[in-house]
Amino acid sequence: MADSTTVQRLLAADPTLFEGATATHSLGWLRHPERYLGSWLDEIGAVLPTRYSRTFLLGMGGSSSPARLYSDWRPDNELTVLDTSNPDTIAALDFSGSTVIASSKSGGTIETQTLLAHALANGLDPADLVIITDPGSPMVELGSSLNALVIEGDPNTGGRFSSLSPFGLVPALYAGWSVDDLRTELAPCFLDENLVIRSLDEAAQLATTVVDGHGFFPLVADPITSGGALWLEQLVAETTGKSGRGMIPVLEERGGSYRPADMQRHHLVAALLAWHLGVDPFNQPNVESAKKDVFSLLKGAVAWTSRDEDIDAMRNLLANSTYNVLQVYAPLDTSDQLSALRTRTEVRYGVTTANLGPRYLHSTGQLHKGGPASVVGVQLVQRPRSEPIRISGRKYSFHDLHMAQATSDYRAMQNAKRPVFQFIVDNIDEAAGILDL
Repeated sequence: MADSTTVQRLLAADPTLFEGATATHSLGWLRHPERYLGSWLDEIGAVLPTRYSRTFLLGMGGSSSPARLYSDWRPDNELTVLDTSNPDTIAALDFSGSTVIASSKSGGTIETQTLLAHALANGLDPADLVIITDPGSPMVELGSSLNALVIEGDPNTGGRFSSLSPFGLVPALYAGWSVDDLRTELAPCFLDENLVIRSLDEAAQLATTVVDGHGFFPLVADPITSGGALWLEQLVAETTGKSGRGMIPVLEERGGSYRPADMQRHHLVAALLAWHLGVDPFNQPNVESAKKDVFSLLKGAVAWTSRDEDIDAMRNLLANSTYNVLQVYAPLDTSDQLSALRTRTEVRYGVTTANLGPRYLHSTGQLHKGGPASVVGVQLVQRPRSEPIRISGRKYSFHDLHMAQATSDYRAMQNAKRPVFQFIVDNIDEAAGILDL
C-alpha cells in the first residue's frame, strides 16, 4: 500500500521527492488538466485555422507521439504525423490545401525546422500554419513574422510529459476530438489521492521485477504500429533509461490499446519507476549526444557508404545480450515490414525492440545509450529511391540529413560503449539474410 507521506508529497508537487535537480522546473504536468481543460480549450478551439480538413503535424518525440495516441481513437481522421526526415516519405508530400502544425518545445528541433521550411516552399499558406512551442523559442519569432497562429506551451514540463498540454490537445482537436469529448475522456487525469495511490502501487509492483538495475515494462500493443504504445514506450524508456539503469519496454501481447484517459497515470508511473531506480526522471543526458554531431556532419559531404561489419560477431552478441534493438532508417510506410522483422528477430535472438529513425533518437535513443549496457544495436539504413533536393534555405538535402542522423547515432552508440552495427540496404527485408533469420 502506498506510503501516505509520499502520496502527500506528490499531491503537493514536491520536487525534492525525485533524484537530481531538474524536478524543480519539470512538474508543471501535474496540473495540466486544471490549466488546459477549462476555458483555455474553448478559446483555442475557436481560433484554430480550419479551412482544410487535411492536417500535417511536424514534430518529434514528445511533440508528436501524443498526437498518435489521440489519433488511435479517431481512425477516420485526416491528421498525418510526420515524425521523420526520410526523403522518400517527404518527396511524396503536397502541403497545399492543408493545415500544418509545427511542434517543437525548444524551437530548435532540426526535423521540425527543415520540414516547416520544406512545407512553406511547397504549398503551405502561412494562414494555415499553427506553431506550438515554448515561450521565447525561435519559433515564436518565426510564427509572428509569418502572421501564423502561435500557441505557447508550458516551459515547466518536458516534452514526454506534455500530452495534456497544447502539444497534445491541439493535435487532438485536428484528429477529430471535440472540446466536450476531450473533457469527458480526460476527466480521470485530474490529480487526486486515488490516482496517486494507484500509480504508486503500480510502479512499486513493476519495480519488484528489476534485477541488476534493469527491468522489462510490458506493452500490450506494438509501438511500431500503435500510436498509444509508441507514446508509452518513449515515456518509460526516456524517463528511466540512464546511469546504466532502466525499464525496457517490450511487446508482451498484441491487440491491446492505450486510452488518453490513462495518460496522467502513465506519467506518474514512469516518474515513479525512475524514483525506484534512483535516476532523474526529467533529464535526457544521452539524447543530446547524437544530435550535436549531426550539424558538424552536415557542414561537409554526407556519404552513403556501407561499413565493413563483422556479421558473425554481431550474431553472437545478439544471442547473448539483455536486449537488442533494430534502428531502422526507412520511410514511414515500412512500419508493417519492420514489425514483422522485429518479431522474427526476437524469435531468433531473444528480447528485441525496434523503431524508425530518427523518431527513436528523441525517445528510446536515451535508453539505448544511457540504460543497461548489455544492448546490441543493428542499424538498417534504406537507400532512398527519390532524387536529392536541397531543403529551402539550407545547403543540404533530406538525403544528407537522414544519413547524418543515422551516422551520428551510430557514433553516439559507440562512444557509449554499446555494440552497434550499420548496414545500408535497398530494402529492409534484406535484414533477414544479415541476421540469419
